[in-house]
Amino acid sequence: MVTLTIDGKQVQVKKTATIYEAAEEAGIQIPILCYAKKLLPYGACRVCLVEVEQMKGRLIPACTTPVTEGMVVTTTSEEIRKVRKTVLEFLLVNHVIECPVCDKGGECDLQDLTFDYEVYPNRFTGEKFNLPTDEVNPLIERNMNRCVLCGKCARVCDEIVAYGSYSFINRGFESKIATAFDRGLNCEFCGQCVSMCPVGAILPRPFKFKARPWQLKEVDTVCGYCGNGCTVTLGVLNDKVETVRFNDRTGVNDGNLCIRGRFGYSFINSDKRLTRPLVRKDGELVEATWPEAIEAVVSGFSKARTEKGIGIVAGGRLTNEEYFLLKNLALALGTSNLDNSGGECYKGVTEGLKETLGVGASTATFPQVEECDVILAIRSDFYETHPVFGMVVNQAVKRNHAQLIVVTDKKGKFTKLPDAETLLTRPGLEVNVLNAMAQTLIAEGLAVTEGVEGLAELKKSLDEYAPEKVEAVSGVSAEAIRQAARQLAGAKKSAILLAYGLPYVAQSRDLAVAAANLTILTGAAGREGSGIFLCGEKSNSQGALDLGIIPSKDGLGAQGMLKAAAGGDLSALYVVGEDMLSSYPDFAAVEEALKKVPFLVVQDIFLSATARQADVVLPAASFAEKEGTFTNAERRIQRVRQGVPLPGEAKTDYAIFETLCRRFGQQVSYTGPQSVFSAITESVAGYAGIEFSAIGPQGVVWGGETLPVSRRKLVGAKGSFPLNSRYQLVTGSALYHSGTVSTHASGPLAVVPSAYVELGREDASELNVKEGDVLTLVADGAEVKLPVKVDLRLPKGVLFAPYHFPGSGINRLYKGQAAVAVDVRK
Repeated sequence: MVTLTIDGKQVQVKKTATIYEAAEEAGIQIPILCYAKKLLPYGACRVCLVEVEQMKGRLIPACTTPVTEGMVVTTTSEEIRKVRKTVLEFLLVNHVIECPVCDKGGECDLQDLTFDYEVYPNRFTGEKFNLPTDEVNPLIERNMNRCVLCGKCARVCDEIVAYGSYSFINRGFESKIATAFDRGLNCEFCGQCVSMCPVGAILPRPFKFKARPWQLKEVDTVCGYCGNGCTVTLGVLNDKVETVRFNDRTGVNDGNLCIRGRFGYSFINSDKRLTRPLVRKDGELVEATWPEAIEAVVSGFSKARTEKGIGIVAGGRLTNEEYFLLKNLALALGTSNLDNSGGECYKGVTEGLKETLGVGASTATFPQVEECDVILAIRSDFYETHPVFGMVVNQAVKRNHAQLIVVTDKKGKFTKLPDAETLLTRPGLEVNVLNAMAQTLIAEGLAVTEGVEGLAELKKSLDEYAPEKVEAVSGVSAEAIRQAARQLAGAKKSAILLAYGLPYVAQSRDLAVAAANLTILTGAAGREGSGIFLCGEKSNSQGALDLGIIPSKDGLGAQGMLKAAAGGDLSALYVVGEDMLSSYPDFAAVEEALKKVPFLVVQDIFLSATARQADVVLPAASFAEKEGTFTNAERRIQRVRQGVPLPGEAKTDYAIFETLCRRFGQQVSYTGPQSVFSAITESVAGYAGIEFSAIGPQGVVWGGETLPVSRRKLVGAKGSFPLNSRYQLVTGSALYHSGTVSTHASGPLAVVPSAYVELGREDASELNVKEGDVLTLVADGAEVKLPVKVDLRLPKGVLFAPYHFPGSGINRLYKGQAAVAVDVRK
């Protein structure tokens, strides 16, 4: 620690702190324009100039100057104020003054400083900028006439997003921020530049002219998309979410958001939302009252209980409290057929981890990844499924020089990071590569084996996964596999990342086991600062597992329920917050099950393809209309807060479950989410001792920052063989979408409006197709037509199609396998 004096006040801070950070800790305000706590110091604007007694004769920037022992700093004096005012005058010489029509008015740092330092009139005059405004894309407007050249947009895009859309061009008075070749912006559209801009140079177009900041009510809640658990601050006006506000003071994401979190909110306000219950009469779904709808559900479920039983499938976006009530409802209905939207995927992943490490969740937290020496990412899709966690990996690589190893069947964002080692395998052979790495650790004496079970058995099972043998089937060089294993073994801190979800069903158990074996053999299991990360596809996938929304030993999982329904062995199906027809593998099997089940109830916020098949449809709430908690992929429990009222007569899932529980004899005496959470802490071991009121801005991580592992057991993981097919189709998540909900949001749809099939340039040339042409994909008698997207990231013979879009037909081809052998016709 270092002790210094700022404006007569003695302050003690870390020796790595700057003067600005020390002053902030002491509650002393220093003006800034170019500083941001999550960016590296830059010192471009010079409005933070201060005086240091030991450096008399000149003023120095507070944001870039490190503190030293005994330093005496003055932040305000007549001379300092005069110099800061001059700096602001220079900034305003060419800056257009259009505050009344600029959306930044009321929260513009330059506007505030101009008033604080009384910069009117300006002593200096010059020609105002007259640059064209970039409105090429539908999400971000760039008006460089308002730019102050702080560089924050360029820095956040490089340092955190690792995309590099912006840079300085020209020199002197002609300097400006621009894109490559000064063209219109075309990027990930995460909006990080929007949040960083201190003036009105970069603005969110969907919010343009909607409101002034002081008119908005701000509500901190948790994003309803992926399992990253980002805090989003809803900007609410007249009971409508008008924007998502920048907030780097709350939550674990440090203000970072992806396109979905920042621009994917419009589905909340959609006029296509369900607002009244629907009941099927004479073959048609018609509006009904809540008493009518509940009576129909009670009647249908009561009959089903006496026949072949009921199955319940819940989505991954309910709160923990709603999952708790749903489990109570399952008990009241007398069914053990209960599952969540991961289908069979989460089951394999968590079973694999419990078998090897004795835990069923990530063993460390996201911030720890930034300090890791080596990071192993299984599938490059990890950045697409969890973009903000991907930004943590970006910082680990770019700032702390972590070695990133990616085992994947296609290139992606991670594979472009500096010095990233890409083990590009044929589709579905990731387990083979991980096994070969484990074989290398044991063969070269690099494995940590003390206190480890199952070593002899694993060693024997790995005989067929020698690096040379794996190279022959996977295409990954044996030396690259060995080098990756050595790097992982040599790391003091390491992280292994694995995402799971509906498009990643294949080999889920074996992938988890193979990844856990590496964690054990490198000594990283339970080690401080190291961990294995299992990241669920949806906002509360982890909460669903924690609350036990899984089939019991004698119960059916999601796929089992569908098979039973199709075979006439299930009398009712209750689908909550999931569009199974659009997103589940094997469309034909799902369609048959929904048609044949005698009684189908769907609870959702939209009239989805699945809801259209229902006998009763119950209108539910989005994440922005409910209270409770989510648990993210790092086991962090966070508060979900209501920002807007429910549309029409829609009800929260909590209220619907509570009503049904009472109707089926469950004594429900809870007074609200806080009361239910107390009950959860008594029944879920990891949540014991956590109080609802104690869940603050940073949430609470159950099990601690590093989750202790209860066992270290090595288990064999079964690899695969490559498909013998000229073309192989793989599916997964696109960066701009999450599940099917984002297809109702105008922001993501503005960038990726519909399904597509992506292929490499070599395949495009061979098929004689170009961007936008339509290809026909055929597999097992099913046929799908999709427009073409041509890119550089796919190996020859590999095609990719995202699974998000209802009606696209991807799940007519994809039935849960790692890759689909397809015939391709133009």
